[in-house]
Amino acid sequence: MQDPTDRRRHAAATERNLILGGFGLALLVGGLLIWRFWGAGAAALGLVCMGGILSLFGLLWLVLKLIEMAGRER
Repeated sequence: MQDPTDRRRHAAATERNLILGGFGLALLVGGLLIWRFWGAGAAALGLVCMGGILSLFGLLWLVLKLIEMAGRER
């Protein structure tokens, strides 16, 4: 059972949820606004671009996690 006063774990979970929520909100609101003003084709292209940006952030996260794991082993 985890400690209910584990502030670091709570902070990490809160930060992760805020980042995912921000990306989700940007994806939803941005996609809907693009679709509203420029149509479905532009919205599809916007989603592709947002997916590319999200994949870059995911790659950066992966590299940082690998560095963190390598630092723990020593």
